[in-house]
Amino acid sequence: MIEHHSRVRALFVSFVSFAVVAFTAPAGAASRFDGVWNMTAVTTSGHCGTIPVGMLIVGGRISSTSGSYAFNPIALSGRVSPSGSTSLRAVTGPRVAYGVGWFDSYEAHGRWRGTGPSGICYGDWVATRE
Repeated sequence: MIEHHSRVRALFVSFVSFAVVAFTAPAGAASRFDGVWNMTAVTTSGHCGTIPVGMLIVGGRISSTSGSYAFNPIALSGRVSPSGSTSLRAVTGPRVAYGVGWFDSYEAHGRWRGTGPSGICYGDWVATRE
């Protein structure tokens, strides 16, 4: 009987240990760049203008919190690596833009290229942490 309780206790402790690791693993995936950022895309070639976009990074994954272009909301996606390199994709209506860049603790910068009904646009982007 005592041996049976020992095995049940060992199984329970193993299960609890597994559950703690399984449910806390995503928190360990947090990125040093996580947080709210304000991004501005500036056109250097083409007719796209200056476009402000709110950005959120959680676990190194990028999403948009605000911003629109030509009356369409901007859907931003991408990832930031642990070293700070990033790749981004922005979709707004029929327009799509891709960007690359670098993050540090409080600032980020890069280049982007987009296509849409009015042609091709190129430019730079900068972001600061809120």
